[in-house]
Amino acid sequence: MILGIDPGSEETAFAIMTDDYEVADAGKIDNDEFLDLTLPAMLGNGIKAVVIEGIQSYGMAVGKTVFETCYVVGECRRVAKMRGKPVYIYSRPEYARAIVGGMKANDALIRGALINRFGGDKKGEPLNKLKGNSDKRSAFAVAVYHADKMRCEGQ
Repeated sequence: MILGIDPGSEETAFAIMTDDYEVADAGKIDNDEFLDLTLPAMLGNGIKAVVIEGIQSYGMAVGKTVFETCYVVGECRRVAKMRGKPVYIYSRPEYARAIVGGMKANDALIRGALINRFGGDKKGEPLNKLKGNSDKRSAFAVAVYHADKMRCEGQ
C-alpha cells in the first residue's frame, strides 16, 4: 500500500491506496494529530511507501502558510524515515499533469480524470472515500502518480 499525503498549513489530507489502486482509507485532520498519532499508526499497517505533495517555487513572494506547509512536509518525511519507509516528494504540477494528461490541471480536472480512470465518488462507488474534498483527491492522485511511475520503471 502507498500513503499519499497532501500537507497544509493547518490540516493534512491523506489517502491510503492499495496495490490495486483502491482507496483503502482517506481523511483530512489537524496537523498535530496527524503527525503525532495518525501518521505513526498508519506506517505500521502495510504501508510500503510514503508519497508527499511537495512545495514548488513559482518565483513569487510567499507568506506564513506556505512556510507552515513546508514544515509539515519535512515533519511527514522525518516521521516516515524514522520508521524505515521510503519517502517520495512530487510537486503538484508534476503529478497533476500526468494524472490529467498534460494540461494545466486544476482541482476539477484532477477529479474528472480520477473518476474517468477509477469510477465515481458517490456512495458505493470506488472513490467515495474521497468525495467532497479536493485535498483527499490530491493525496490519492499523488499516490497514483507514484505507483504509475514505479510500474513504468519496472519497480
